Amino acid sequence: MTIARVDLMASVAGTIGGVTWHHLYLVASDSSGKQWYLRAGPECLPLEQLVGRKTEYGDAVEDYEPSPAGPYGIITMSSGDYEPGGVDFDPVAANVTLASGDAAARLWESVQKAAKALAEEQTPYEPVGKGANWAIMEALRRCGAKASLPPKRWAPGAGTMTAAPNAEEVTTRRVGQAVVVT
Repeated sequence: MTIARVDLMASVAGTIGGVTWHHLYLVASDSSGKQWYLRAGPECLPLEQLVGRKTEYGDAVEDYEPSPAGPYGIITMSSGDYEPGGVDFDPVAANVTLASGDAAARLWESVQKAAKALAEEQTPYEPVGKGANWAIMEALRRCGAKASLPPKRWAPGAGTMTAAPNAEEVTTRRVGQAVVVT
């Protein structure tokens, strides 16, 4: 498998106050067109969101075990084949190409390592703060990738910045959909 391109994807996830928000994930493609995804998400859902849901074993509420990290648990990272019927598969998701050619292969390897490290930190999942979008953007930041959202897309948490290690202060300002570090 030689990765030829890496894209940041933005898939419609819902609306908040009439504004459409997007879920971010990464898709890597090889030269034959085969694709893989890297995504972040919550470890679990709060009890109130499980009412009426079924699992392969029956009622989801019956299997519920609260996480000590909070109602959503910790941020989890997963990857696999990006194909119809798969998690996050969205053939009309907006995208921004982050890298192609040799740079894509290096980025994909690096971002997978960063995602693994993020998962090992067991950060509590916050839907609008440090959640799935934050984790994907943080993995990219840790690789030194400069990523911006596809045009006219809002992704809660994507602009949340963390201070660099040993940094006294990091100043940020919002510019449209991007966050600029000054």
